[in-house]
Amino acid sequence: MAKKNNLFNKMRKNIIKKNEDAILDLTEPTIWAHSGNYVLNHILSGKFSKGYPAGRITQIFGDSGAGKSYLTAKAIAEAQQDGYMVAVIDSEQAVSQDYLMKIGVDINPDMLMTVQCQTVEQTQDMLLEVLIGVKEEQKTLGNKTELKLMLIVDSLGALTSGKALANAEAGHHAADMGTKAKALTNMFNQIVQKVGITDTVCIMTNHGAMEVGVMFPQMKPKGGQSPEFMPSISLRVTKGKIKASDLAELEYMYKDGIPKHLGALGIVARIELYKSRFTRPFRKVLLMIPYDFGLPEYAGAFDYLKDNGIIVKGDRQGWYNFPDLPLDKDFARKQFIRDGYADMIMEHMLKHEEEGYMYDFIMKSHEDVEREQSEKGDTISEEINDSVK
Repeated sequence: MAKKNNLFNKMRKNIIKKNEDAILDLTEPTIWAHSGNYVLNHILSGKFSKGYPAGRITQIFGDSGAGKSYLTAKAIAEAQQDGYMVAVIDSEQAVSQDYLMKIGVDINPDMLMTVQCQTVEQTQDMLLEVLIGVKEEQKTLGNKTELKLMLIVDSLGALTSGKALANAEAGHHAADMGTKAKALTNMFNQIVQKVGITDTVCIMTNHGAMEVGVMFPQMKPKGGQSPEFMPSISLRVTKGKIKASDLAELEYMYKDGIPKHLGALGIVARIELYKSRFTRPFRKVLLMIPYDFGLPEYAGAFDYLKDNGIIVKGDRQGWYNFPDLPLDKDFARKQFIRDGYADMIMEHMLKHEEEGYMYDFIMKSHEDVEREQSEKGDTISEEINDSVK
């Protein structure tokens, strides 16, 4: 066994003297902010009991109208219930008091600050102002848990660079030529450590764009390489519309029955874990977000648990059971939330997680599925050609 050497301890002391912000230990998030939905928690963190990590950057990118801003607003409402102060940087002029209040956000200016920004450089300045201010206040308080911050940027996609804005205002309509991507790289480099030092829950939304010139294009975040590399978690969101037939387990919420005459009752947010440093990527879920009720905490849970073998088919067609805690009688999809089965199953699973168990599901990405289907089609074509010969 090698002899102990105090060299590293001496180095650590010298490093701290030169830079009090230096982080000398391996770090894992100890605080997680509830997303407002148990399945989304699991997609983000690999745990139904967690959610958005403190001290890390989470990116939500994808289609227009897919629920990105809604998911951040839902996160704000949940975080405020846990004592977080929230700062929102809005680049889309889309945040309104009525909208936030309907979702349950406390708009008291002591708990919520909103700032309008147009350029990446302005956003960087605002982020640094908030993060440095919180760091100093935490230092005064002597405890980071006394002041908890959630930071929202909505969105990176709508920001422009200072140079592009100056050119436009001067009447020069030159192409961007990468100035925004460079500015975003600088912004991320400036804030990523400060987010970690202050244990800030940082969520950024972004636009998505399809790759060009590849056989199996996928949607990626806009803004160059930094939105790909810097966030610890990236969610890719696409959209659909809710039809009456999609709302079987949420039917109980409509006192007068589901209004089937309406063409769309809400949006379906198709969420995929594009990147994660905490759990397996490519987990995916369909979250029903009805216009009338917003995102229920058990939305998507029935299919997610069924697809991953947590709940299984019962003795009769269309009936189900929970093998980890066998029930006396099976339940139907409509009964899952309404009759308390979701509460009972989730309570058991959360207790299981507290004891150290991890529900670790392996899932394929949309690209994997498309590739397999394409390869299968190629194989069938080859077999037909062989048979013709």
